[in-house]
Amino acid sequence: MTPEEFITRLKGVQNKGKGKWMACCPAHDDSDPSMAISQTNSGKILVKCFAGCTALDIVHSVGLELQDLFPDAYQENPMAFAYRERAERTT
Repeated sequence: MTPEEFITRLKGVQNKGKGKWMACCPAHDDSDPSMAISQTNSGKILVKCFAGCTALDIVHSVGLELQDLFPDAYQENPMAFAYRERAERTT
């Protein structure tokens, strides 16, 4: 997933420069952007809620998993993706 794909799931997105955004945190009732999103040189997406929500809370609230923020996660742990896909098919 790219940062651009990730931020389409968010509200109140503000561009703060190359590879940096602020947005309303989807994990809590947020009307004023309190979450920072950035991209590392390796393509990883970093999220930080200044109200204290965890990265896990944030990604789950938009229907994702933590590994979705890491472009190389599939190559590093393909079984995690296989398990997730199997669980989604049986639900």
